[in-house]
Amino acid sequence: MLVLVNPAAKGGTGLKRWHKLLPDVLRLVGPFRVAEAADASDVRAAVARDLERGETRYVAVGGDGMVNLVMSALLAHADLATLGRVTLGAIGLGSSNDFHKPRTPGNRFGAAPYRLDFERAQPSDVGRLRYEDQRGNQRERFWIVNASVGTTAEGNYLFNHPDRFMRRLKRHSSAAAMTWAAVRGVLGYVPPDVTLTLDGEAPVRCRLRNLGVVKNPHFTGSLCYDSPHEPDSGRFFVHLLEDVSLPSLALTLLALARGRFGGRPGARSWCAAQAVITAPSRFAVEADGEVFSTTRAEFSLIPRALRLCA
Repeated sequence: MLVLVNPAAKGGTGLKRWHKLLPDVLRLVGPFRVAEAADASDVRAAVARDLERGETRYVAVGGDGMVNLVMSALLAHADLATLGRVTLGAIGLGSSNDFHKPRTPGNRFGAAPYRLDFERAQPSDVGRLRYEDQRGNQRERFWIVNASVGTTAEGNYLFNHPDRFMRRLKRHSSAAAMTWAAVRGVLGYVPPDVTLTLDGEAPVRCRLRNLGVVKNPHFTGSLCYDSPHEPDSGRFFVHLLEDVSLPSLALTLLALARGRFGGRPGARSWCAAQAVITAPSRFAVEADGEVFSTTRAEFSLIPRALRLCA
């Protein structure tokens, strides 16, 4: 088993938190190898090396971004036959830890949730995002929890690129920092005119406030859509919120904090296997917390691509 630890998780306290958890992890899963992985290149190098050794069990220690990095490295370096034998687990040291939701009672080391039951691992779909970057190059990213366009993406960008006030707030309270980033994202966001096409059907044109493309309905701390969690269904749910007034948006956010979205003004939802969103000017798109900009984003799935620990 290879455990990859992000030392920068939770405002740079990831390594300190990991050392506190280490005895509990050893008691639960037995011996393993550890690699510190400060960035994507570290993760790719460690995963490629252990795949060569025949390793099939991997654990991402950090936030949702770390889970995404390890998952993406596995998809990049493992052939299909090997990938079918690979299992991914995780220990949540991040700010939101949406990968671990809905939480399993008892699966925690103190405040850190974990998914480490390799014996009950299940196949899971992996999301694929294809987009064009600012230089006109075609890019591909993978996601396993959810993706978004609009205010959620803007809030994630502000959270990932904090100013001095935000850095202080993150050290004090991640939840407060996420809330502040969301408020700034809402107040500073200008809804663009977009075209949304689902499974090649007739396009939907609207002014977009937010679009969620989700396998796991949980996002941004305590918010949750009312669609089911279907890890290996071969489809995702698309939740569109058109441009609404700020009071209506505030009420929608309160409803999402209670796991409700359907029936809100400007809210529409679909189930699909492919979604394409285009706009005349660049917009922010987010996948598992990482944010990019583009004028065209295509979302699809790789069915049952990877086994995930319970």
